[in-house]
Amino acid sequence: MMNVQATITAEKGWSRTFQVTVPAAEVDSTFDNFTERYRKDAKFPGFRPGKATATMAAARFATEIRQDVLEDIIPKAYEAALGQLGISAIGSPRLDKVKLERGADMIFSIEVEIRPQVDITGYKGLKLQKHIYQITDNDVDPAIEELREMSSTFTEVTRPAQTGDIVVCDLQKIYDKRNQVKKNKFENVRLDLREGRARPEFLKGVLGMTVGEGKEIEVQYPDDERDPDLRGNTVLFRTWLKSVSQRTLPVVDDEFAKKLGTFTSLADLREKVAADLRRRADSAAIKDLARQVRQQIVEANPFDVPQGFLDEYLEGVTSRLQQADKTLTPEAIRNQFSPLAIEQFRWDYIVFEIARKEGIAVQDQEVKDIQATWPDDAKEKPSEEKIRETLLENKIYDFIVANAEVTEAAQVLNPKILTP
Repeated sequence: MMNVQATITAEKGWSRTFQVTVPAAEVDSTFDNFTERYRKDAKFPGFRPGKATATMAAARFATEIRQDVLEDIIPKAYEAALGQLGISAIGSPRLDKVKLERGADMIFSIEVEIRPQVDITGYKGLKLQKHIYQITDNDVDPAIEELREMSSTFTEVTRPAQTGDIVVCDLQKIYDKRNQVKKNKFENVRLDLREGRARPEFLKGVLGMTVGEGKEIEVQYPDDERDPDLRGNTVLFRTWLKSVSQRTLPVVDDEFAKKLGTFTSLADLREKVAADLRRRADSAAIKDLARQVRQQIVEANPFDVPQGFLDEYLEGVTSRLQQADKTLTPEAIRNQFSPLAIEQFRWDYIVFEIARKEGIAVQDQEVKDIQATWPDDAKEKPSEEKIRETLLENKIYDFIVANAEVTEAAQVLNPKILTP
């Protein structure tokens, strides 16, 4: 490790500014190394390649050599300074006031945010409630109905469109309130004429239309519409009906069950659907318990989050989201994601501190065991660091639950909790 002298010159919140001094001998040696590289590769008039003097190379490539020296020394000196000061840094350091010249000590200042020193409390004796879901026929019936609907057949008809039909339309944009819908024509748009499946304006407008008929339909899109061009917009479409197909649902019986796969009967299908619902409900209950753990402990430890970390995180989120949606403003993104970033930082730090205080660790063999289960042909495999982080978080969670007061409460199954 590089020999440096480091001194903290300012402390503010989680921020620390320190001055780093690199001995002149280290500086000169680095200058010499890079000068020699340029001398060997450079071509000078009257000299064979590699035969020019170091003085000539230093003069011609002064700017490039100085930049190479900076890029070589500063990262090494920074790491050495952190070790000397016993600082655990987070986020990216900010460099300032660099003094660099041959024959003299190199001096520079760096501002960095450190890992907060917070005494984590309130993670033992939590009062938690685990939901226990009893799966009944009332839960199985909607799942069977969904399978039935997925097995529907469609027959094209010549009558006017009715509720429950599937229609195909061509849409021509006539008016766009915000003037931001890029396409003027949308062909072969498929609409499911059932409440909740199609926009209410299309549902009302298309019902009763016959193939070949055209009609103007104005659609007011909500603020949470997925398409940013349509979000909160009002668009008037000229709508032509191209086809109407009638839906036919299969009879739910043993034959229906057998056609779905390896089920021997309708009773067998219902039993396996119920088992799947129980599995998913149990998984949802575990996730909810984890949510309670996280929420209670984060609320019990409301320490400030380093501003530099928060700014860096939000800059990354803003850049990614604005690439996908140019209408999003940095302020709106910051308002939405700041609370999430703050909670995540606190939780990550809490996990780290509980592990340290309680002596909880992940062994190398545990990581290898997880890696061994990953398929060899997997396109993306989790890194060792990610596996270690996940295992540690799971261990902390188990430790907290083991030291908590957990009561069980029977709950009626809400299908919404089963969504991923």
